[in-house]
Amino acid sequence: MGFFSKKLNYPELDSDNPAAELVHEVEGPLKDLMRQVSDPLEVIPSGDHAYVFIGKPPKKFGVAMIEEGQVQSFLAAAKEKGLDQLRIQKLNEQLREAYMHNVDAQRYKTNVAGKEVVVTPCSQLDQEIHQIMQMM
Repeated sequence: MGFFSKKLNYPELDSDNPAAELVHEVEGPLKDLMRQVSDPLEVIPSGDHAYVFIGKPPKKFGVAMIEEGQVQSFLAAAKEKGLDQLRIQKLNEQLREAYMHNVDAQRYKTNVAGKEVVVTPCSQLDQEIHQIMQMM
């Protein structure tokens, strides 16, 4: 595969991998998100939630959270909490840094609704994102 190939060069997510069950638990909201965006998705699944990087992290990306079967974008949550643009930019930069800290984490690919999705079952990345979200 070439450097600019759109194919994902990650191993398939095995059905016996615990992350596969976590992805399955958020599959409905993930499909809803996929209907709203056409950008690549990277799912960081956890026990009771999932974070989704939308786009091409760490350069250009958005983040969504899936909790209790609902999808909410980071930007919408930040605006809902009344954060100003400067604070949103700082939090976004922290999200970028969290992604970069975990750039070497094991990633897999799986198919959701006919589209390849990256799955990153990394508890460290999950914890870092969670801490950033708590600062909102």
